[in-house]
Parts: sequence; C-alpha cells; structure tokens
Amino acid sequence: MALYKLDEYNHNYAQEIFGGNDIKNFVVYADDEKVGSVENILIDEDDGRFRYFIIDTGFWVFGKKVLLPVGLARLNYEKQHLFVSGLTKEQVENLPEFSEGLAIDQDYEEQVRGVYRPIVPLAMPGMFGMIGAPAPYNYTMEPYFYELTDPHFRSYEENMRDRKNLNGKTI
Repeated sequence: MALYKLDEYNHNYAQEIFGGNDIKNFVVYADDEKVGSVENILIDEDDGRFRYFIIDTGFWVFGKKVLLPVGLARLNYEKQHLFVSGLTKEQVENLPEFSEGLAIDQDYEEQVRGVYRPIVPLAMPGMFGMIGAPAPYNYTMEPYFYELTDPHFRSYEENMRDRKNLNGKTI
C-alpha cells in the first residue's frame, strides 16, 4: 500500500474535488492553540481514501512536519481551520518527522498511531492475531483514526474516488 500526496494523486484536485477551495494551508489548532498549517493530504493508492494530513508545525515545534490521521480532525471550512482535540505539544514532539521522499511503512505508521492513541478514548494498543503474532495491519482495525465524520470532507473523498474510477486512473 502506497500513500500519495493529494496533488500527485490528482493534479486538478482543487478544481475537480474541492470546488476551487484548497484545503492546503488551513490553520491547525490543538484545542485553542495554533499548531501550524495543513501542507497536504496523503491518499491510499489502493482505495483512494484520505489517510493523513501532512501538518507543518511552524513555530509550535519549529520546522517539524508530522502526520495527522484524518479521523482525528474537525474542519471549519468557513474559517479555514482544522481542529484536533486533546493534542499536546509533547505528543507532536514525540511524533516521527515526515519528510519528502520518506518511505512510509507499517512501522512508521504504527509510531504515528502510537502517539495519537492516548487522545482517542476507544484506542486499543497492539492488535494481535493468532498465537500472539502481530496481525497484518489494515485501516479498518482502528476506524477512529481513518473514518471521516465530516460530511463535506467525506464527500470530497468520494468525489476523488469516483473521478479515479471514472477516468480509470491508476498510479
């Protein structure tokens, strides 16, 4: 499973998907504190679902870029804000840094999820299969990280997926 940036996945995403509005540069808040801005979104190559926001933490944690699972975000389109309840500066400092060209593998994603689990009431660390061996991870195991609750954002994702299916585009 590969993850692609929104603009790599669909070069015309702003016009085709977001109706001319760009979700990049939304200001990110952890409760009432400004954290940074949305730099991009990572999309799952296999099913076209939004998986992570790439957040540039700006001066909050100087110059660090991190991933935020899309299910943890609340969006305010009018104000162009993204909110994450319960996120602390210490957690952001503990997140693995995201950089261009980084190979995002299961270990990296598990590090990301591990930092966010304490702010999710239903999160259960460690998914195990038979005989104690780790089960292969899939995004449905922890839906609170990846399910989109915002109807507008879910509509954008569906529009993206429909356009990919309609165009027969694969990366």
